[in-house]
Amino acid sequence: MSDAPTRFVLVHGAWHRGSCWAPLVADLVRRGFRVEAPDMPSDTSGHGAQDYADTVLAALGPGREPVVLVGHSLGGLTVPVAAERLGPGRVTAMVLLAAMTPVPGTSFIGRLRDEPGVMVEGYDRGVRRGEDGTTYWPADAIADGLYRGVADESSDAVVEAAAAGLRPQAWTIGKEVTPLQAWPAARTVGVVCAQDRVADPDAFRRALADVRADVVDLPGGHFPMLTRTAELGDVLEGVAHPDA
Repeated sequence: MSDAPTRFVLVHGAWHRGSCWAPLVADLVRRGFRVEAPDMPSDTSGHGAQDYADTVLAALGPGREPVVLVGHSLGGLTVPVAAERLGPGRVTAMVLLAAMTPVPGTSFIGRLRDEPGVMVEGYDRGVRRGEDGTTYWPADAIADGLYRGVADESSDAVVEAAAAGLRPQAWTIGKEVTPLQAWPAARTVGVVCAQDRVADPDAFRRALADVRADVVDLPGGHFPMLTRTAELGDVLEGVAHPDA
């Protein structure tokens, strides 16, 4: 493993862009880390987890410094695939942040059929489907839908800034059987948000137990990168420097 400082790659969730991580990126940079927060190919149909992983690897380039991969929400379907391709010699940890977890042999949509409690009921009330099969959030539905409760933890201005970066989401990555054959060898850390109104905290905790993840609990809702930036930064710094 290189002696170079740990580098983070932050993988955003559905409907978002890499810009949703901006407050956390600034926090981690202040702590001395290099950080990448690429835009996943989310708004065009036909892109599966391997395509998303291609974007992660492209953001990293050919370096050999240690990497921590962080996947928020739908980003959890990408992070283990990217970790498998990078290998345990490069990836020191995977952090699943209020995330969906892939199960070899099935698709995420198939898992939702088998375990309907994985997502909080009604979290997507207000979302719309476009003619191309992508889904999107009308402007008047975001604050009380996807970002329900965010303003209570932060401010309306934070909601408005985050909402400005939303875009349509295509669902090939959710419909495909995950290309993951087995869980990667790298350490897995799951961050469970106690008041999550999108990914059910109890279901997420069970999924983390299945992959023998270390669990960190945070108060608050589904978007701690917006509402609890410093606390989340502390968690990630601890993952990068577990012996400090």
